[in-house]
Amino acid sequence: MLQASILLLIVSIWFPGATRIAGTDGSLSFLLALFCALVSIVPYAEATKRLHRTEAGLAIAVLTMSAFIMVLSLLSALHADNPIRTMRAVFAQVFGFAIIPTIAVIAARPRGFEAIDRIGMAMVIMVAATSCLVAIGLGDARFADRAEGYFKHANQLGIALSAGLPLVAAKLVASRRHRILLSGCLLAGLLGLVKSGSKTNFVLGVAGLGTFFGLYSVYLVIRRQRPVTVIAGTIAAPILFQLSLATLQFLNPRAYRLLSLQLSGGEAHSIVSRQKLWSISIDLGLSHPFMGVGAGQWVGDIAPHSHNLFIDAFRTLGVPGLALVSVIVVLVVAYLISSVLHTLVDRGKGEQATEVNVMVLGTSVAVWNYLVANQMSDSFGPSTSAFFWLPLALLMVYRGMQRSLQTGLDQKPELHAGTGPQLFQH
Repeated sequence: MLQASILLLIVSIWFPGATRIAGTDGSLSFLLALFCALVSIVPYAEATKRLHRTEAGLAIAVLTMSAFIMVLSLLSALHADNPIRTMRAVFAQVFGFAIIPTIAVIAARPRGFEAIDRIGMAMVIMVAATSCLVAIGLGDARFADRAEGYFKHANQLGIALSAGLPLVAAKLVASRRHRILLSGCLLAGLLGLVKSGSKTNFVLGVAGLGTFFGLYSVYLVIRRQRPVTVIAGTIAAPILFQLSLATLQFLNPRAYRLLSLQLSGGEAHSIVSRQKLWSISIDLGLSHPFMGVGAGQWVGDIAPHSHNLFIDAFRTLGVPGLALVSVIVVLVVAYLISSVLHTLVDRGKGEQATEVNVMVLGTSVAVWNYLVANQMSDSFGPSTSAFFWLPLALLMVYRGMQRSLQTGLDQKPELHAGTGPQLFQH
């Protein structure tokens, strides 16, 4: 039941506009997340006993900070102009309490990694499916020059795709089967990103793929494996980059024109408007430094959020909110860097070790992409926050599996029943 619930949650987060209840986007996703959180809380208490201290400490720290953000958000309803909107910040954090415990509990069960693989594949399928819907303009996924898919804004679709593409790339590299289909999924995701018209997320998505394949190349070089693949990838990278720009120019001339203007040093309207928005938001934060203007509140009558994670936290929840968000980001980024460095020098042998290491790299880039994207748009809103929590939870699982392989606790975890509980042991 828990596995089915998380799979339904993954499907629903790609359709927040189509899963609304009483006119509120993403309501079904929130209800599914709440259900997962309630069902997993008891078994998670047992699963934490088998977590490695690093993963257990990160989960406790991040979820504790999230709990404080929820408390501050609820308290801010006492002075906010629109108390109902304070729940947006609460909803965004609830996904963390749903996804991290659920993924950990599923991984700790017998044959848990087969279930984790299905969860990863569900994300791959949804990247491709959403991109195809956007490309053909079915339902709400109509396209002019900025396609929002089934999200409220095009930037939200861009964030979801830029966070999902590294997972697709990792599955493509790690998989020993269906590589043609996975290659098609990757191309479809890039097409959806082009169609979204989100310039920031297009650059971030392409750069994220470059980062992932670059890290994988370094991994191969250190291990002295597949030199032909590394050389071919090095030659193909600039060619593929030019092809992606040509595709953007052909399919979305407006986005290409604005991106070229920005890269040439010009001032695009979106950049100028964001700078003004940031300035107004900082002034509001300075006017209410201790409590903020209230979680989820509009920036005057200009925009629903500040288009920057840190600035929005300062504006809405004051210095305490900024401090809590900063702690979460610092902890997660430190964990990402540590995971990547340990993976690059990992000496684990065999196809299983390689597959796990590749997934660690892919999920790390996915989390990084989401954090960077939120410095320009969305500000960790409830419509996209699941795209932060899900890759982070998967990263923690794969990092735990990596540890078990390094210590020789488990030789074939994804194939044998009863191996899940050994995964996170010290």
